[in-house]
Amino acid sequence: MDSQPERPILFVTRPAVAAEGFVEAFRERFGNDWPVVMSPLTEIEALDVQIPEFQTAIFTSQNAVAAFQRLAQGQGRRAYCVGQRTAQAAREAGFDAIAGPGDAEALSEMIAQREFGGKLLFVRGEQVAFDLENRLNSAGIETESAIIYRQVSRPLSGEAQAALRASRPVLVPIFSPNAADRFLNSMPDAPKPPLFVAAMSEAVASRLKSASLCHLEVAPHPDAQGMLDALAVLLQRQKAG
Repeated sequence: MDSQPERPILFVTRPAVAAEGFVEAFRERFGNDWPVVMSPLTEIEALDVQIPEFQTAIFTSQNAVAAFQRLAQGQGRRAYCVGQRTAQAAREAGFDAIAGPGDAEALSEMIAQREFGGKLLFVRGEQVAFDLENRLNSAGIETESAIIYRQVSRPLSGEAQAALRASRPVLVPIFSPNAADRFLNSMPDAPKPPLFVAAMSEAVASRLKSASLCHLEVAPHPDAQGMLDALAVLLQRQKAG
């Protein structure tokens, strides 16, 4: 009887809250007994800032929702959210949340088509991949940014370093260009296992291609479901040898 290929380790480097949510979604789809290593390469550090007056919030991450809650608990109202999971977090924080199509640029287009008045507040971290504030102001929609958290770099855990030095295949979802850079910069110099990497977008993939990764798949759409679809393709490729 043919032996089955070794099941890869799911290797997640997102900040803790986002990592836990993605692992839960992954296990719902692929099985609860899947081996997982979580080693956040960034930690969310909330900033003590004053929240300005606004009518509608914009959230492009669950981290922003959590940081906003700490600063302005009980101030929930309407919010545009990048995708379903961020929208769910916003609802739990008391917002009437509208889920977007999965990435910030597409969210800005949706807002531009829907919004007809009132001040919008883009609640975000220090670094963003897309200048949503500028895009909406250019469209005549009054938008201000509130920078309420920063991402602080963290090293790989000992368990993560061991996984990247071993021979067992590793399945890695990468969600942003910055996350791709952090992952590549954290890779140990020792021999590495077969890597099966899912990229959220072509922009993410372009950072990873320079590293000559063996297996790379771009998500068909830039959200958690798209990333799970890309991981499914990679798993089939790994099984096929």
